[in-house]
Amino acid sequence: MNYLFGITDTGKIRDNNEDVFIAAEVMNGQFMIAGVIDGVGGYEGGEFAAALTKEVVLSELNAIGADILTQLEIAFNLANEEIFARKLQDSKLSAMACVATVAVIDRLNNQLHYIHVGDTRLYLFRDNTLIKLSSDQSPVGFLEDSGRITEEAAMQHPQRNVINQALGLSNQEEMSENYFETGSSPFLPGDLVLVCSDGLTDMINREVISKVLAGTGSLKVRAEKLIAAANAAGGNDNITVVLAKNDKAPVAHPVSRPAADLFSQSNTEKPVVKTIPEPVIPVAAAENFSGFTEPAKSPAKTVEPQTNKPLIMILSVLCAVLLISTAWLFITNPPVKLKSSGTLTTVPAIAVNPQEKMLSDTLAKLKGDTLVLSADLFKTPIRLSRALTINKDSLVIKTKGDITFQPDSAYAGPALILSASCKYIVIDQLVFDHFETGIVSHKNVLDLKNVKFNNCKVPLQVLFEFPDHSFVNGRVSKRAFQADSVAKK
Repeated sequence: MNYLFGITDTGKIRDNNEDVFIAAEVMNGQFMIAGVIDGVGGYEGGEFAAALTKEVVLSELNAIGADILTQLEIAFNLANEEIFARKLQDSKLSAMACVATVAVIDRLNNQLHYIHVGDTRLYLFRDNTLIKLSSDQSPVGFLEDSGRITEEAAMQHPQRNVINQALGLSNQEEMSENYFETGSSPFLPGDLVLVCSDGLTDMINREVISKVLAGTGSLKVRAEKLIAAANAAGGNDNITVVLAKNDKAPVAHPVSRPAADLFSQSNTEKPVVKTIPEPVIPVAAAENFSGFTEPAKSPAKTVEPQTNKPLIMILSVLCAVLLISTAWLFITNPPVKLKSSGTLTTVPAIAVNPQEKMLSDTLAKLKGDTLVLSADLFKTPIRLSRALTINKDSLVIKTKGDITFQPDSAYAGPALILSASCKYIVIDQLVFDHFETGIVSHKNVLDLKNVKFNNCKVPLQVLFEFPDHSFVNGRVSKRAFQADSVAKK
């Protein structure tokens, strides 16, 4: 296979290999799966966690649907649950976890979709430029990605193997909504994807990796060169490399030109044809580019004015007849006077109380991602005559003191509506009292902490939207809301 290859090596120091990789095709070759999973937790634990994750991922991605990112998140959530459950059953595996990066490549549509957790890495190599798509979820990785330390300093840092996030570290209730990093990218003809473990990137830098990827030879040859380079630099850890290539040939469409005989004239010289020079087409854009030339404009034709006296006479007679008939209708049918309909009654708008107005204005003008409601400023209960709509991407609502929302006597709608544009909303220590519906949320974007719903018919309503006439696949997240009599920190 000249477009997908994976390899793993124990390295020079360790005597076991906790890395596994995925280099597979599904659905008759339309999709490629390229993944690297690096086990954590010693001989038994790390190897077991990595193997279990690979099994779950391949099972969930056996058939790939329209929403690939959701499928990837489901696969990682299921793998996390499996690892965490096994840890509870076997004390020998209590320290096990794994970091992983998995990419699904849609060969038909030239698209790449990925999910990532930990410090394995995903790179895109395009036009001899190495682009890091994933972000290391580790203290040292953060320092490097944010430019606080150099790549060389990160490779030598004593805490470079410390990670913040991994599969199996905690159950889903303790995981934030954005625990996994996901993303999509065009995967154009000639592009190359590299998925690797930190055993490679801790040993050799971007310059060496780029030089190998830009070289000649098959993917197998280049992957083996990367492994050899990491071992030559010390081979301190297991080294795993997966390469995937878009092997479609870039298509440059021929530049269209007008035929010469289109501009031939019998008694005059041929007009000058202004031709726009053929552009230099980058490889990445060549597939969608179509050149063109601009033909010369033909000389404007002049038309001598002609008069048609019989036609003018007929039109004049018709206009006279129309004028006479209009006057006759006006005389025989005078305009009708419309009777007055009386006075116009205006319906007074529902008055918004000062507390509600202040809260609405604060939400509308808020520039940060945290809103603190203080009982010293907002005297509770805050009565709502309409729903408070949140349109922000991310927002944390906290309280200082007891804050209660209640509906106005004439209002029967929800207290809060989270719009479809919201991605992560946290509500901390609010009380919703006597609402028909407490909160309306689109998808699973809501994180509640010590929130009370008193006498609410529907405390929380979650909406999912799907295109008409489409097949829907997926699962509702197993992460559950729990009611408790004691506040949790």
